[in-house]
Amino acid sequence: MDTNYRSRRAELAALRAKLHAKGAPLRQIAHLIQARYNLGPRTAYRYAHGLTQQQVADQWNQLWPSTDGASAITHKHISYWEAWPLRTGRPPSAETLNRLARIYRTSAAELLDGEDHSQPDAGPAIESGDTATAEPVDVLTRVDQFIAASDTLATRETGYHQLVQNLIEWACRMKRRDILQWLSAAAAAAAAAPVLDGLDHAEQERVARAFATPSRVDDTVIDHIEAVLWRCMRQDDALGPQAALDTTLAQRNLVRGLLPSTPDPLRDRLRSLYANLSRFAGWLSFDLGNYDAASTYYETARQSAHQAHNTELGAFVLCNLSHLATWRRQPRTGIDHALAAIGWANQTDDARLQAYAYDVAARAYAMDHQDRATRRAIEQAQAAFATADHRTDTYAYFFSTGQLASTESICYLQLGQAEQGVEAAQRSLAGIDGSFVRNLAMTSLHLGLCHLQREQPDVERGAAAIGDAVLLAAHNRSARLVERLQSGWRKLEPWHDAPVVKAVRDQMLFYGVA
Repeated sequence: MDTNYRSRRAELAALRAKLHAKGAPLRQIAHLIQARYNLGPRTAYRYAHGLTQQQVADQWNQLWPSTDGASAITHKHISYWEAWPLRTGRPPSAETLNRLARIYRTSAAELLDGEDHSQPDAGPAIESGDTATAEPVDVLTRVDQFIAASDTLATRETGYHQLVQNLIEWACRMKRRDILQWLSAAAAAAAAAPVLDGLDHAEQERVARAFATPSRVDDTVIDHIEAVLWRCMRQDDALGPQAALDTTLAQRNLVRGLLPSTPDPLRDRLRSLYANLSRFAGWLSFDLGNYDAASTYYETARQSAHQAHNTELGAFVLCNLSHLATWRRQPRTGIDHALAAIGWANQTDDARLQAYAYDVAARAYAMDHQDRATRRAIEQAQAAFATADHRTDTYAYFFSTGQLASTESICYLQLGQAEQGVEAAQRSLAGIDGSFVRNLAMTSLHLGLCHLQREQPDVERGAAAIGDAVLLAAHNRSARLVERLQSGWRKLEPWHDAPVVKAVRDQMLFYGVA
């Protein structure tokens, strides 16, 4: 609780007034209160209305006067229902929940603690004549219009904020079961559509026959699966791992099934594709915070790449293994993988891949507090990248001078050299392609942390940069990014009374990353 307020009641009153002024719907206010103060749903809804337990009891007694000598409801009854499912509480009946829902102007389901195990129906989620159809279509139309009309992050902010409001309000009006059905249908369509997307009728038949009869696999079939993987990688860059994981795993299983019967001339190419799909599944698992799964996928990818004699891919997987080890605070293992990656990458003519191998080595050295080795690795990455051409067939397609500057900022942050970290992060933000949303968010977070670690901490700029990262996290929901944002918030806590810091906290709560 902020020390500016005499009590939680005063703080809640100020929060309600602020949210009402912004036009926030009641459900959103209740959900934010529930998340911020770790409350049960019945207590959160009461607070959202600004009612005491006795005031709720009074409204109950006015709506449903006691009869036949029964005792009236008191604040103790409300307290018991709010305390459940703790041992001190009492479970509210269905009738009780319905009556509380009327008082709080919501649904009984909103007031019930517990899990949702409902299953979507097999049929279409929303019938064409359903009154709910107009709202999802309208929201999705706004999404398309928003993306088409917005070219920069600065012009997107206002529109995105309104879009979030529209989605929240629509989701609150929809029944939970309807939402699950609609999302299930949408996810199934999204996963299935890319497989044959863009093929003419003859090509569709060819791919379908290959699925049924692996011996029919040819270069065109492999081309198409590689195109699906590329599309998934770009979805992940912009939207996060959840957008790409299901399709990637489905394609990986498909290729694994095709491998045993694939003709020898194509076997290594398909094995390389399987290795890259396994590597990307590892990356998505890593970004979702499932590090053990990531390690398993990466190891499968490394073995498959070597079996296919694919030196570039083998080096790239070792870069991923180094990044994973360093992230898990195992820098010496990260150094081992990075040195192996450099050795293999230097056997290729891919200068961008070579630069990326030195990049991950710099991260590992910095985590191990090896200042001289870190700087040397950064210099080697810069020298290698200076000779890189604009080839499109590199596995390190994402690596740029902006990404290298971002790594510099991480390294300087690890080494306690905040001033240099600020300069590197600012160069990075100016140089990273805007489609790499997660990279932008991570760099903005590093910039904020460097501002806070300066000899004279710049809290205002630090909080502003972290706030920018929170906004970007609403676009790309990476578990690693959310974890780092929460860690960044802890760095801001010494200044928790500052208005700019309070604004970051509210922003994190609003976008669900607190």
